[in-house]
Amino acid sequence: MRFAATLTATLALATPAFAQDTAPLTEIGEGTYHFWSMGYSSLVVVGEDGVLVTDTAFTPRAEAMKAAIAEITDLPVTYVALSHEHFDHVGGSEVFAGAQVVAQEKVEDFTSLSPLMPFPEIDQTFDDALTIDLGGISVDLKHIAVGDGVATTVAHIPANGTVFSVDMYEPESFTVSEFKEDTNFIGVREILNEMVSWDPVYAINGHSPGNSVDALKENAELMDKLYSTVLPRFEEAFASGDPSAPWQLLFSISGEIEMPEYASWEAYDIAFPAYVRRMALSIMHGG
Repeated sequence: MRFAATLTATLALATPAFAQDTAPLTEIGEGTYHFWSMGYSSLVVVGEDGVLVTDTAFTPRAEAMKAAIAEITDLPVTYVALSHEHFDHVGGSEVFAGAQVVAQEKVEDFTSLSPLMPFPEIDQTFDDALTIDLGGISVDLKHIAVGDGVATTVAHIPANGTVFSVDMYEPESFTVSEFKEDTNFIGVREILNEMVSWDPVYAINGHSPGNSVDALKENAELMDKLYSTVLPRFEEAFASGDPSAPWQLLFSISGEIEMPEYASWEAYDIAFPAYVRRMALSIMHGG
């Protein structure tokens, strides 16, 4: 565990978002709260029988979340639901002693391969979906497709129209390429469009303090446009009869496609070519 603590401390020094003040729990629907702290979001759902939280992230943040929850309820945290397996989202669950740690079953493939990071013990896994009844309110955990990481999970509260996702998008911003190198853009497109189809009222994402549904819809549209632009180029390359054409295109396409309608989004100039390349590779490899 010492390595995990050291790595978290290193991130805290390197990432400006870690210096942000912890906001109080923001109630966005009955029994449903958005906890924003140190650059990370969590969904907090308070039922009659217990509390569910997502993505404790790391110990100091989990301790801050525990203190915030204690201000609104005496009920214990009974579930910690993980959005995916990446280390900066799975730490800190030990702060909620007695809680069931829940993750999509593919998480077990990752834990057997991780050479550095200790991983919390997973108490319950699921395949496509799991509904957790907290008493008076239920949370649907869904694995729609592989997105960022293999155990990608989104949360949906049908009773008040809340959706929660992590590392799928940021409002009017392109994530730097280093954090997208293992993201399946085909899966991300499917996930975002599925969430939009639920007609949400609130949409929390993993690294923003807001809950804008417009941001979710705008990013779903971005992925649709990117897919619809990149796919025909590869269809033409495969139809050309030149077996080298698709591979040549893979290396050139990131410099050949522009979407000026997104030029005002943060990091467009430096990150958009990587989005094109990532979509191209996802199309080529199916992931």
